[in-house]
Amino acid sequence: MRYMVLILLVFTVTLNAELIDNDIIEKADNKYGAFAKNRFVSIKEELLEELKDRSDLAKLNFVNTWVNYIKYQSDQKLYGVSDYWATLYEFVGKNGGDCEDYTIAKYYILKELGVSPQKMKFVYVIYQSRTGKKTPHMVLAYLKVPQPKTKDDILILDNNNRLVLPASKRPDLIKIIKMINGDTGPKSKKWKKLELDMKRKKL
Repeated sequence: MRYMVLILLVFTVTLNAELIDNDIIEKADNKYGAFAKNRFVSIKEELLEELKDRSDLAKLNFVNTWVNYIKYQSDQKLYGVSDYWATLYEFVGKNGGDCEDYTIAKYYILKELGVSPQKMKFVYVIYQSRTGKKTPHMVLAYLKVPQPKTKDDILILDNNNRLVLPASKRPDLIKIIKMINGDTGPKSKKWKKLELDMKRKKL
């Protein structure tokens, strides 16, 4: 009997492992309305289903473009705190977020599409605007080779740029502070919380 219960539990977890399922679509509709529902349907049908057999480069470009249509809004405005890592579900549901939220959303969508977590890093950088203002920023990096030797080996997905470009073509990213990925390395408190919130599909 216990063996059968275990099988059922494993089966249920497997069913709920899908990044965007009908349950989360319905919950988004109830909580945020029809436009939010449509955004989740779009991810499921236009990204996860249409891109699954495409090359990594095609996936990077399509996902970067889609996610960048979501509006930039500060954590203070959305959550009342200065720094908050939102789940993909919160970000898409609210239709807003800051640079970390764009990075997180792109990462989880690409991961669901089969892009190896070994190839993706959350990168803290210093971004310099056209006016010369320097600000802390986060982007998603895709490593073309396991141990990049030059900036040409790193592709950048950024909410400040609609194009996926090699780091060598991004002079506005004037300094790399650090690269992280809790799936392939040490997990910070923020990463652990994000991982837990993503597993329970926090909306």
